[in-house]
Amino acid sequence: MAGILTLGLAGCGFEPMYAKRGAQTSAVAEELAGIRIAGIEDRQGQILRNALVSRLNPLGEPGRSTHVLEVKLTSSQENMAERSDGKASLGRLFITATFQLAGLNNDKSSFSGNSRSIVSYRLLGPTYGSTAVERDAENRALTDLAEDIRTQIATYFANGKIPRKVDP
Repeated sequence: MAGILTLGLAGCGFEPMYAKRGAQTSAVAEELAGIRIAGIEDRQGQILRNALVSRLNPLGEPGRSTHVLEVKLTSSQENMAERSDGKASLGRLFITATFQLAGLNNDKSSFSGNSRSIVSYRLLGPTYGSTAVERDAENRALTDLAEDIRTQIATYFANGKIPRKVDP
């Protein structure tokens, strides 16, 4: 049954974005691996940068970069519910990333976009518990942003930025 499904997908021209053929990597994966991620300000920026490096450059940062990715973050929090004693019991974190991908080495191509993540969390009574919950929410939001940025850039490369190679 799985063989029939595989043959059906191959016949319709379906090709996974990150597919590997034998020992070769896909053109999109090669382009993603050539991106250098510029430093991002603050603690949140460092967490996001590390998440982007692991998603775009799984084998390590490139020796020769073809593109540079610059990201700016903005974040805010709000309390959504209160307990009977007037303290917040539910919070929400908003983090927005605006990014710019610029080509290097006489490549004037450029791509920009933005991504937003909203996560909710329950505030606990003790200070340490609330801090740990807020940090977890922050990490979840930044991981979501890294995934979305990678997807947007991969889609940009897959939809025509990369010259297609025709197999003989």
